[in-house]
Amino acid sequence: MARTKHFATKSRTGNRTDNGASSSQATGPTTTPTTRGTEGGDNTQQTNPTTSPATGGRRPRRARQAMPRGSQKKPYRFKPGTVALREIRHFQKQTNLLIPAASFIRQVRSITHALAPPQINRWTAEALVALQEAAEDYLVGLFSDSMLCAIHARRVTLMRKDFELARRLGGKGRPW
Repeated sequence: MARTKHFATKSRTGNRTDNGASSSQATGPTTTPTTRGTEGGDNTQQTNPTTSPATGGRRPRRARQAMPRGSQKKPYRFKPGTVALREIRHFQKQTNLLIPAASFIRQVRSITHALAPPQINRWTAEALVALQEAAEDYLVGLFSDSMLCAIHARRVTLMRKDFELARRLGGKGRPW
């Protein structure tokens, strides 16, 4: 019969119990390395390479090799679409604005600078908030109409042609 790890472990434990009855190491771990040789021989200390003083002469147990060292437990993955539906419910419950205010204000100022006469360069805070709410409402309506167009075409992926058709049917913006 071939030797397995289980068989080798049994034989080591049997040898340890046989030697443990007569040796002093069986009582507890030692802090000094064991010496080899006789009392009259040379006094150099040699340690066994497979044992360490901290373990009391026992070999350290090997870690299980079931998983590779670098891998960890896999995070739980939801089915496709579950997280999207949860995010939709989350954002539908919220009442705050979705576009960051600083980037929206920056865009408003750049458009104002490009299209308006030079005398108009200041905005009140209330006007910016009202403009942002109107822009977000327009975008939410456009996305919902575009999604209906995609579903009508038996698709679930939004495409550019869905946005164009929604704008054309809704009369929003210039139709092209």
